[in-house]
Amino acid sequence: DPPAFSDAPIQGFRLFWKEADTGREQSVDVDGRSYRLEGLKKAQQYRLRFLAYNRHGPGIASAELGVTTLSDGGKRGENGKKREKPGGG
Repeated sequence: DPPAFSDAPIQGFRLFWKEADTGREQSVDVDGRSYRLEGLKKAQQYRLRFLAYNRHGPGIASAELGVTTLSDGGKRGENGKKREKPGGG
């Protein structure tokens, strides 16, 4: 099991994503604190989790986060969220 605490600095992060319908999981190592995940299918549900690693190895992974990608009809605002149509519809 990974240690609950380490005084070694974080060297990077690993992002895991899994297609909800197939269970196919992929991962990527991320150096910074942000990452643009590209090549996802439209209108698809995904499960994401993250972990940090240092010289001692990987830490404990986060809880899974469920997300759904937009379809062609969605328009995104500046924050990446789908915009509502005028009138709330």
